[in-house]
Amino acid sequence: MGAARTVTIDGNNIGVESGPSNYQLQGGIVSDVRYDVPQQQYPTIIRELIRHENDLTNHRIMWLLVGQGFIANAYVSAKVQDAPAFSMFGLVGMLIAVSAFVMLYRSYQARCYLQFLGQQAKQGALREQQLPLTGWPINRIKDWWRNEWVCRWFMQARDLVEPWLLLPFIFTSMWITGPLYANSGLNAVVALTVGVVLSAVILSLSCITLVWSQAKDDPTTEE
Repeated sequence: MGAARTVTIDGNNIGVESGPSNYQLQGGIVSDVRYDVPQQQYPTIIRELIRHENDLTNHRIMWLLVGQGFIANAYVSAKVQDAPAFSMFGLVGMLIAVSAFVMLYRSYQARCYLQFLGQQAKQGALREQQLPLTGWPINRIKDWWRNEWVCRWFMQARDLVEPWLLLPFIFTSMWITGPLYANSGLNAVVALTVGVVLSAVILSLSCITLVWSQAKDDPTTEE
């Protein structure tokens, strides 16, 4: 039970409120705004959301490793038996790696956005309507990334060597290099170079396309 509050307008007492409410004056009309979550609990809620995103990232990495193991086993078996469809397993493996990368990149964005909201909450600058239900809400604070990120796609350069990016990059490079070396006259070094470059291009385009689509389609809220 909160302390009693007396609402006064132009020197006139118009009511007494004893619950955890907040009165706001809008155009001469008093509105009773009730908050579901106390502001001092915002950092705790955001911390739990970050923990949830970390769990999602771990599960998606495990899904990637298991899926790549199955595809690699099928690829090797088909190649040993000289089955004509063995190259298709390379394409499937690459698609799985790219799909996992997109999911992991979305989790990365969500974690960074939640960290930004956590800093806002600690400073007392976070409003309840900005408190998300998910890690990556549709309505986000405009230009939330601008003061912390080195570019629009990554927060820090060292993030490029974390497992959520490095594993999809390795698998994509492998699935490009293997079939390319087996079905062309290129030597191993040239095939590996082409595979690494194409993998970097594919994942970079995935990042750019995802960020562009979010900026284009998703509404944002002002700070």
